[in-house]
Amino acid sequence: MIRVHIKEKFSRSIQKELKKSWFLIALLFSFSVPITVLMIVDYLNIESFYVFNLEFRFLATFKGRMFYIFFLWLVFLESIINWSKIVGKKPKNRFRVFFCFVCALIPLIYILSVNFWGLDQAVLSFGQDMGFIGYSLNFHWVLCIEYLVFASSFLTAVFLAYEREGLGFFSIALSILLGISIVYAIDTFYPGGSFKPLEILALPTASCAAAILDILGYSFRLVFDSSFVHPVYGAMPEINGIFIGWPCAGVHSLFLYLVIIFLVFKKSNVTSFRKFVYFVIGGFCTYFVNVLRIVTYFIILWNNGKNDARFFHNTVGELYFFFWILIYIFVIISIEKLMLVEKVRFIIHRKGGK
Repeated sequence: MIRVHIKEKFSRSIQKELKKSWFLIALLFSFSVPITVLMIVDYLNIESFYVFNLEFRFLATFKGRMFYIFFLWLVFLESIINWSKIVGKKPKNRFRVFFCFVCALIPLIYILSVNFWGLDQAVLSFGQDMGFIGYSLNFHWVLCIEYLVFASSFLTAVFLAYEREGLGFFSIALSILLGISIVYAIDTFYPGGSFKPLEILALPTASCAAAILDILGYSFRLVFDSSFVHPVYGAMPEINGIFIGWPCAGVHSLFLYLVIIFLVFKKSNVTSFRKFVYFVIGGFCTYFVNVLRIVTYFIILWNNGKNDARFFHNTVGELYFFFWILIYIFVIISIEKLMLVEKVRFIIHRKGGK
């Protein structure tokens, strides 16, 4: 009898929790479906845009779709972190609930429309009217539109669900998706490093990487080509040049760092002085991570050839920043939670007193 009673109590508890959290679970499911369908379509190579059938784009970071996976992972992570604040909340207006889920599923409708219902021709026609041709039209323009559809739809869905408070709940996930969408849009409309305000930052990054490569004993030539507005590494006869534009130099990583670190500071009670110290150290390390990524790319290209270097550039290289920023956030949280600064001060003070 006792076991039956415990099971019934546990069952009622689960039912109560599910009834309380159904809206959040349904919203997360709505975010997951479009990304899952897109992944399946991409993997099976049945997309209407032929360029996307050449390789599995979810394995690529910059100018790829891996950021959708990061978004989904961060959404679930932030849901767990803010569970007690989010669960049980939902719009009181039924029409608002309906439009919330409509917005969350717009990316799914878009994916099905461009791949199976003929919307792809409208997207290409619009891109041609904007002046895009060739690869810029069939890949850069299409991916830019896709990311903007996903980012704007998910952002609107969260706002309809939880208003401004919801933007805080999912701030990091939404910021990364929206930030990457903006970066892709800039790179699409200003290709080849032609967006000079950001391209200026590519030269010092390339110069720092050149200094490290020189120390390591690699032979190369660093040239600033004003016609392409690109710093260029020339190395080995079979490699005519490596163009380093602002996306390759990690400008988007610095942008994402600014967004993420300010969101972390907003959610913490850290003193202004410590925020400044954390910000400076994090900014310097983020910049160095970008330099390290370029150095690694050059070394792989030199020793392993273009194919391995391209794989690193499109996939592994971009993960440098994400691994770094997650580790850095963990370090900041650990320092503050464990009061490590205060403990070090206490030890120093005690030893000084002796």
